[in-house]
Amino acid sequence: MFELGKLFSHKPDHPMNTVGKARDLLGSVDASDPAAALVEIGTWGNSLAGADGFSCDDRFLIVSEIEAAGSRVAAEVFQEYLRHIHKRDQEQRKIYESLHGYWQALAEGYERCVLDHESGQPGAAAFDKYLGLAIARAIRACERAERTRQMRYIGSGEDLWVVPFRLFAYAEKRQLDEIPFAVHEREVRSTIRAELLRMAGMSLAALHEMPPEQVELAGRILERFAISFVWSKEAATGCNFVLDLAGRLSPRQHATAMTPAPGLRYFGGGPALPKLEEIEALVAKDLLAEEARFGPEFTQAQIVSVIRHLLIYLGANPPKRHFARVSTSSPVTIAHGFGSVAPRVATLEAGSGVAIDEELNLRQRQHSGVQLAAETPDSEPEIWTMRDQSEWGVGVDIPQGLGGWAEPGVLCGIRVDEKSPWWVGIIRRVDAPEFGRVHCGLWIMSKRPIATHLRVIGNETHQAENWETSSGGFRYHYMRALLLPDTVKAHDRPVMLVERQQIWIGELCEIMAGEHPRHIRLMELIEEGADYMRIGFSWMPMDRT
Repeated sequence: MFELGKLFSHKPDHPMNTVGKARDLLGSVDASDPAAALVEIGTWGNSLAGADGFSCDDRFLIVSEIEAAGSRVAAEVFQEYLRHIHKRDQEQRKIYESLHGYWQALAEGYERCVLDHESGQPGAAAFDKYLGLAIARAIRACERAERTRQMRYIGSGEDLWVVPFRLFAYAEKRQLDEIPFAVHEREVRSTIRAELLRMAGMSLAALHEMPPEQVELAGRILERFAISFVWSKEAATGCNFVLDLAGRLSPRQHATAMTPAPGLRYFGGGPALPKLEEIEALVAKDLLAEEARFGPEFTQAQIVSVIRHLLIYLGANPPKRHFARVSTSSPVTIAHGFGSVAPRVATLEAGSGVAIDEELNLRQRQHSGVQLAAETPDSEPEIWTMRDQSEWGVGVDIPQGLGGWAEPGVLCGIRVDEKSPWWVGIIRRVDAPEFGRVHCGLWIMSKRPIATHLRVIGNETHQAENWETSSGGFRYHYMRALLLPDTVKAHDRPVMLVERQQIWIGELCEIMAGEHPRHIRLMELIEEGADYMRIGFSWMPMDRT
């Protein structure tokens, strides 16, 4: 029904006071520089969110035009963001600010529509049919802004949850939170609750422990499966997380000591968890359909790594994130990358007179076979500042101008002083507040790593030693590896690192180390990092003949 009040209302004093004018102005944006164009489109969104005099329905239609124009540009800018994601320079900052600002502007524009509706502004009745859509789009834009932020490891502000919680509370009041609908054309149906749970899942998933591409992948996986989370207004079985619609607290694990309150909502992974396990199994067997792979940018190993990460942090018993550490302040030498770490640790050569057993212990038979590798490291180490340390962890501050490569998943060599051996670790978390120094947490995987090579034999039905070349010789494939004798086992199996490459689970390999050949079978891809793969393996019986 047409609202009589709108008949005599004046158009707002704003260049985009009609849909037609909005289209004209958006159509004139120069797209030759996509990042700059996205900034201009976001500026229009900010302007519209702050302008008075719009009816609820008119404002919504114009914000929708801004999103339609911006989404095309944002997709292009985001691909450039991904291509540039491993750099921490002014170009990446420019791209980040254009994306983050755009998503924030959309969230503010849609939020203003909802707030005006809640206060009974003109056009509220005509806006009723758009209300759920505006709330869902506002929450999604908040999540996209935060996801973009987390890909740079910038910590969340205290007010992150104010808008999503306020909007969701209004959706509950209007009984819109469970109604399925397509948030945008040609999308599968979602709900306002699923949009909030996607954002909550990202908050709980320890994104600071994931490489930036995997942060994006986690978001895409949750886009598909958050709708299967369980939800309750009361503490219930399977709802091991809680959020507070009345406060600013982020989603967190539910503690039994928490006092019930009207704003508390309880949720958990529910049916989403076994669905993720099914996807993991399909990926591991290379059976996941191409259209279901979350995008061509991601490898199967990355999909497996992220799903396992989500299953850990969104499961019934997520890990505790706080560990007692001893404060310190001392220099620490850090080398990064497989090609820089492997040459610096002890190396065991084939035929060295040292035997290697199934616990990766070394038994000396002749002269020492453990020596420094002759390879030249790929890069020079850097001196960082260690600020705390535990038995298997190190917290560091990275001086400004150094560590531009530092992000979760990077393999590092760690040396606490010149007389100490090199340890092997992985950057597990990063905190990079804007304009400040970068802080990292490193997990020490091994204090006694051994560098060697693997010769890939193949499998029992098609072994590499049978691959005779046209010249009459044999062709083998070799991989550099790091044996980790003191690391935590995976499913009671020993673990090693190999350089990142295509491998086949089930392959037989020969460890090119020690006085007798030892054969292993690659059993499990545990994790794929920036340039390494963490593999669980099993020993093959020794040939005693």
